[in-house]
Amino acid sequence: MDAFSTAEQDSVVPITLISAPAHKRSATGIGQIALPYPNGWFAAGFSHQLLAEQVQRVSFMGQELVLYRTASGIARAIDPYCPHLGAHLGYGGKVVGEELVCPFHGLAFNPDGLCVRTAGGQKPPVAALTQRYTTEVDGVIFVWRHQDDLPPYWQLPVLDRAGFSQGRYENFVLQGLCQDMTENSADPLHFAYLHGLQEVVTRHQEDRHQMTYTMQAKVFGQAVNMKMRCFGLGYAVGEAEFARLGLIARTQALGTQITPLSWDFRMIDTIRVERVSRLPHRLQRLVYAALLLYIHRWFVKTVKEDFDVWRNRRFVEQPKLIAGEGNMAVYRRWTTQFYPQGDLE
Repeated sequence: MDAFSTAEQDSVVPITLISAPAHKRSATGIGQIALPYPNGWFAAGFSHQLLAEQVQRVSFMGQELVLYRTASGIARAIDPYCPHLGAHLGYGGKVVGEELVCPFHGLAFNPDGLCVRTAGGQKPPVAALTQRYTTEVDGVIFVWRHQDDLPPYWQLPVLDRAGFSQGRYENFVLQGLCQDMTENSADPLHFAYLHGLQEVVTRHQEDRHQMTYTMQAKVFGQAVNMKMRCFGLGYAVGEAEFARLGLIARTQALGTQITPLSWDFRMIDTIRVERVSRLPHRLQRLVYAALLLYIHRWFVKTVKEDFDVWRNRRFVEQPKLIAGEGNMAVYRRWTTQFYPQGDLE
């Protein structure tokens, strides 16, 4: 797709106004639309919030999962019920060394999910936990979801963190659809109207499970180059480069559907400043902590401007797009690969 400018597009492509038939109705029942749970990698939690030998319950795509971390640091996600007699391992289950121990009869399961020990010394049954495909990348525990029970067929990248600050973290539970998070990246007009960016120009590049948007704009009078990479519908990495300031601000945005119409929105903000990255490590941490405090506040304020829309938005299957929204049509087509085949055709 050729680049387009939201500031200039209407002057280049004239818009012909067509009288649409009026819409009136007397029936009731209109409301938000739930979509099927999407496939792909989705965040189940932040790495630093799951300590060694800790067990947690998390809501994930219409069910509960149990997360735990062994003494050596291995993170696991499992379906919550013990294969012995069905006890919920998130209520009273504990980690002893490398084993998860059931609270009901003391059966112990190794990191591969196999039952290896009983509390009374009896021969352990041939039993195993139902483990979920899990990967831990850049401070996040991700769980793979697929409606046909397929294993992962694409992987998440590892970010280059050299010279970047420590992260600042946020977590919100919102009404609506997690798809709205990545759809934001495909909507340049809203960056201008809702967030106040000026002279917005965008391009996109599609590569199977990954969609990349590049954008040039001005904010607070400063030129900024942005790149937003979406890895499926649950993970987006946005980088804003202010070349004159030698600053790169990075946000890892994470959306996970937890019920049909509610989702977890998580974010991690980090920064890299060329001059600061050359300082001794201890001084670098102090300077970054002060700078990131203000930049993180600005990022949170900006994303919260979307919250009222996200919480109350209704999914429109055939949106009536206007000039400057070509990216949105491409994005909607791209998203269909992450849903049960045919559901969003």
